[in-house]
Order: sequence, then C-alpha cells, then structure tokens
Amino acid sequence: MTASDYPNLLFILQDLTIGGRTRIQKYGFQIYQHYKDELQEHDFYSDWKPYHFGPYSQRLAVDLSSAVDHGYIQVDDGMNEDSKYKQYCLGIKGRNAYRSLLADNPFLNDIHELLVSLQRQSLMKILKQIYLDYPQYTVQSQIKHKITD
Repeated sequence: MTASDYPNLLFILQDLTIGGRTRIQKYGFQIYQHYKDELQEHDFYSDWKPYHFGPYSQRLAVDLSSAVDHGYIQVDDGMNEDSKYKQYCLGIKGRNAYRSLLADNPFLNDIHELLVSLQRQSLMKILKQIYLDYPQYTVQSQIKHKITD
C-alpha cells in the first residue's frame, strides 16, 4: 500500500483527531459539497447515498477500514468520559503521506479551515445542518425525527 491509495481519506483526516465514523462520513460529505471542482482530479468520494444517519459513502467506509488495517490511520478504542466514540487519527505512515499531499494541493488549507470549523460543532448540529441543506439524503435516516424536530 502507498499514500496514493488513500489521498481522499487523508484530505478528510488531515492532522485532526476525529471522534467516530459518522463524523468522518459527514466531514467527507461536507468537503465533497464545498470543494467538488477542486477535487475532480482526485476522484474524491462521490458515491453519497441516503443511509441511517444521512449521507453515506461506501467507498469512504471501505477506505477507512483498509487504511486502519494498513497502519495509515490509528484508532483509539479506549473510549472515555470525554467521548463515547472511537477516535481516529493519522498514524506515522498517514502523516508522511499527508505531508506529501499538502505540498501538491494548496487548497487543502481551505479544507482544513472547514474541518476545524466542523470540529468545534456538536455532531447533532452538523447533522441538523446537513439534513436542512440536503433533505434528499435523509429518506432512510433512523434519527431524522430527533434532528428535525
């Protein structure tokens, strides 16, 4: 495996620690919606479908699992009182790969600003905004009643 196997996932995780797969999915969706043009040449995740918690990319889920298996992403299973979600962050391989991507993709700084903004918000607030802006992705949601009421 090489860094070129996970560039899209590296665009999402960057140098952040992200709590939970749902949040990773929503970050990826937001990046896709805001930076479609810049990401065209990267074949960024575009397979978004309505699912249990809103938009979901099967490709992103597969990449995440594979990147964990190959040591690009580390998972902290030790859930504590601060977080009820597994924590995902880049491992050493992932950090090295991300640094090489950063040099060739200056728009990653803009994506980083979006991600930092999302990190400051609760997952429910992020979901609510997505559900309001993209209702077509809520048709299979198991939590729509909690989000939109």
